[in-house]
Amino acid sequence: MKTELLGQEKNIVKIKVEFEPEEFQNGLKKALNELSQQAHIPGFRRGHTPRRILEMRLGRGTIYREALDKILPPNIKKIVEDYDLDAIDTPSLQIGDIHEGEPVSCELTFEVMPEVELPNLDEVEVEQLKTVITDEMVDRLVRRFRKERATTNPVERPVGNDDLVNLSLVVHVVGDDENNKSSEPQKTKIDLFDETVRQELRSALVGHSRGDTVEAEFDVEPDHQDTRFAGKRLRYIMTIEDISEYVLPEMNDDFYKKSFGENTDIHTEEAFREKMREELRSTMESENRTDAERRAVTKVTHLAKVEVPDSLRDRQVQVLRQRDEQEVHDRYGMELKDVLGKNDENWETSYMEVLKLRAASMVRQSLVMEAIGKEYDINVEKKDVESELARRAALFQTDSAHLLNYLYKNESAMSRLIDDVRYGKITDELMTKIKVKEVDELSPEQPPVSQEQSGPADQGKNEGEGA
Repeated sequence: MKTELLGQEKNIVKIKVEFEPEEFQNGLKKALNELSQQAHIPGFRRGHTPRRILEMRLGRGTIYREALDKILPPNIKKIVEDYDLDAIDTPSLQIGDIHEGEPVSCELTFEVMPEVELPNLDEVEVEQLKTVITDEMVDRLVRRFRKERATTNPVERPVGNDDLVNLSLVVHVVGDDENNKSSEPQKTKIDLFDETVRQELRSALVGHSRGDTVEAEFDVEPDHQDTRFAGKRLRYIMTIEDISEYVLPEMNDDFYKKSFGENTDIHTEEAFREKMREELRSTMESENRTDAERRAVTKVTHLAKVEVPDSLRDRQVQVLRQRDEQEVHDRYGMELKDVLGKNDENWETSYMEVLKLRAASMVRQSLVMEAIGKEYDINVEKKDVESELARRAALFQTDSAHLLNYLYKNESAMSRLIDDVRYGKITDELMTKIKVKEVDELSPEQPPVSQEQSGPADQGKNEGEGA
């Protein structure tokens, strides 16, 4: 076999392959034998169908392609190695005229990973929020910790700020009476001990008694997970059915032992609050670090130069769409068109435009992170996987061996685990190369310009901007 590089345009590589007559003849014999074994032709036993009959039935071109299919696969692997191709998929094949007894030529078109030009990482700077713990924050954590271990008692009094309220709820979409009827009454609970409860609901309920019906209106965030209500104004009509108060445990030695074990060294409220402070510090430091990592990945992805191939983008679009369809089915028992197309016959066009932008952004980031991994020779070793397995086993309170057994049986889950470990190692390496500036308050992030919105001519302009 002889090969010749015909050219490369962006991430498309064309290579001419020429087989000696003997090589092609060997492939032809294998193809004819296999086709003869598979053929069901009256008057001929399997494996004994003459070539001329096969050519009449299948066509000489089909037989020649089958012959090439017999000799190409091992040679494609060699071509990929010889030309150091990072191929995305199986190459397409174009066959020229074939004359038996003469060299046979064909052309392979490979789609390879696009080149990524990384910015100078030592010139990239991202902000990381300083970890500051206040007494008020510790108070809130102590309050939540005790509430998780509290009991509840029904009370016959008006609703207080920290009560658990059982009620009958009717939801109405404001301003769209023609297309949106009020929902059927549903039993639900509103936990006013939770500081995140909407103020509109808290104000409507506090001070009212069992049997009272109260109303509250509020605007739902545009990005709310329930697409039926996202960006709309809702009216809650609530009938209070019963009220319970929380009975928080006393902070004494028995409480500390139940919370932290019989051998705990915490015996005073001061020691308990200090433990809460340190746990809060650890959590916030981890969150601030994670946010800085996200900012770093976003910024480097924004500054890198890479053109996202349509093929990679379109594959990611299909993945995202399948996820959306599955989520809508699992959550609402409906199809995507029934949710997004309810009031918009052109929903699919708009939806696909958004999906393409999302997919291009995700692929772009993936390509950049992979380029960093190659630049610094980052590989996933057995100890890395074992360490992550141990972490996940502790998180899910399961046995590491049990989790490993599940992953061995689920190839896609194991692949995702390895990808996660590799992404984590690349991110860790990235954070050692860039500058991290601790700040009291984070600066607003500039939205990254997607590959769909900017071309190579815009890259120089974009490099001077923050991400």
